[in-house]
Amino acid sequence: MDLLGRIDAVRRRNTELAYPVGPVVVEAFDKAYGHRDEQFSPESYGDYLVTSNEVFSAAMLRSRLVGTVPIRSYRGRDQDKRELPDSRPARLLRHVNPFWTQARLARMDELCACLWGQSVWAVEKDELGIPREIWWLKPSRVLPVPDEENYLAGYKYESNVDGRVLEFDADEIVWFRYPNPLDEYSALSPISAARLAADTGSAMMKANRNLHDKGLQIAGMVMPKAHGPGQVARFTQPQADELQERLEKRFSGADKAHRWAVLRYEAEFKPVNVTPKDAEFINGLQLSLRQVCNAYGIPAPLLNDLEHATLANIREFQKGLWEHALVPDLELRGQEIEEQFLPMFGRARGRTMPDHVEHDFSGVAALQESQSAVWDRERQAIEVGALTINEWRQRRGMPPVPWGDVWWGPVNKAAVEDENSTPNDNPDTPNRQAWHEQQQLTRGFNDVLAALEWDFAGVNGHGGL
Repeated sequence: MDLLGRIDAVRRRNTELAYPVGPVVVEAFDKAYGHRDEQFSPESYGDYLVTSNEVFSAAMLRSRLVGTVPIRSYRGRDQDKRELPDSRPARLLRHVNPFWTQARLARMDELCACLWGQSVWAVEKDELGIPREIWWLKPSRVLPVPDEENYLAGYKYESNVDGRVLEFDADEIVWFRYPNPLDEYSALSPISAARLAADTGSAMMKANRNLHDKGLQIAGMVMPKAHGPGQVARFTQPQADELQERLEKRFSGADKAHRWAVLRYEAEFKPVNVTPKDAEFINGLQLSLRQVCNAYGIPAPLLNDLEHATLANIREFQKGLWEHALVPDLELRGQEIEEQFLPMFGRARGRTMPDHVEHDFSGVAALQESQSAVWDRERQAIEVGALTINEWRQRRGMPPVPWGDVWWGPVNKAAVEDENSTPNDNPDTPNRQAWHEQQQLTRGFNDVLAALEWDFAGVNGHGGL
């Protein structure tokens, strides 16, 4: 084989390794017209947001919560992590375009994920090719174009106005989607699994509405009382008309409740209670709600299915929603931003550019107990000298402090700079002097606390507090 042949073989081998199974996965039609997803997330799934109360409630709950979580941009990881809040990607993620806020974009992303299992950003770039605006695209109209060699050749966006098709390069789109092992180029919508329950709930509500519109609905019955077994008592027509008129005149309306009834005829009152069919209808609605909640990872009590909810366990349900559904989904979304969005700033990349993003869950009330446990564990590590203040701050992207590189020992918090510097050293050493100063401060602080306790005890003794 000559030199050109070897170069061509290497090129073809490297190209194939970019997507090694591409030739047997990519269809010619999809490569030419884009991959359509009519099975796992069709356009019609969007209708569930306005036709199914269960889907609307679940999707809106998730989107409201997701919209409260900010995105932080960092350079480096673990101990070398440093936040870059003023970098170009960070600023663009906070101010996505002149008309939308970051919270609105986050809510739209989550609503689309709940309906179609995917969401799409179109990134507009300046004359240098650097992103300057982010725009949401309706994912059911975006068609990915598979490529045998590079996995994706680009995207097509079908207009709903005049049928035009807009074409985007692969580096102009950020595509978020739930993994789908049944179809590589299709997202897996939660409604694919929940639609049967949602359809059942909608059908039951329609049937119940028709029953109220067209069915016989009465509060109760007034019947003549029979005086013996086998006897049948009847009101005459004038008696029935008179009794009905008097009952409506005397007892209809909230201001006439609990009045005494004086009848000229002996009669029985029989209220119409909930029938077994009515009970079956109520249980069916609860079942359909729980099935939809399962598909979205939401504990049913958070959507007002309060059969097993108490004030004691509602916080646990909220924590479960975040830990088992929202946090993993947002972490996946953050990795997609890191993989697809940050490389678009390649021409502006430098030491001041972030290389990954993370969602900040520190403001989520349901996760604060877990954050407190982490704080206690790290505080204990600092107290025993396993971790310094600056090492702890570095992990969180915070700048160091001058006094944070030494161990502050647990005895009166005296600084220990090495294994030989302890408060029992030469009295003239700086550590000894600092130890004495710390002792004086501690005694003074304890005296103040004792005085405050005495004062408050006196107030309590006189009933002041």
